[in-house]
Amino acid sequence: AINPENGFFGVAPGTSIKTNPNAMKTVFKNTIFTNVASTSDGGVFWEGMEDELTDGIEITDWLGKPWKMGESKTPAAHPNSRFCSPADQCPIIDPKWEAAEGVPIDAILFGGRRPHGVPLVYEAMNWEHGVFIGSAMRSEATAAAEHKGKIIMHDPFAMRPFFGYNFGHYLSHWLSMQKHSMRLP
Repeated sequence: AINPENGFFGVAPGTSIKTNPNAMKTVFKNTIFTNVASTSDGGVFWEGMEDELTDGIEITDWLGKPWKMGESKTPAAHPNSRFCSPADQCPIIDPKWEAAEGVPIDAILFGGRRPHGVPLVYEAMNWEHGVFIGSAMRSEATAAAEHKGKIIMHDPFAMRPFFGYNFGHYLSHWLSMQKHSMRLP
């Protein structure tokens, strides 16, 4: 089976009404949750949602064991638990997001974790420079990476854990996107 992503794929822990209200408005219907905790009222739970939990609700952790806030020694949800929701459920999505003629691209952002040592935001001089910057990125390891701990590692385009094919071909693909294409993806 496959799940072609046609929307948002996000890390659940830390996502809440306070940190990302639009994500939370998006995820509570037609969403696939993986490795999150479940609640006795049929809902889901992960770290960061404590303020949204109703009194008296029992939680079962991602391993199927009873979990109690403030008592359990392990997290309710796996650190890399996820949600995958259709994009059309997002309350702030642009009405033309699926326009057949496409939309102009003004910027492409790559975002990795770097708590210090580099500017929060910087701009490339041109397309090739942007591909170079993206390919040379370093990020703090996350739960999606194969490494543990908060080490800074090479993380091209902040997507290293998700590369599914030869990096040279991937880089060539990015460089080729500078030219206008007659074949849309």
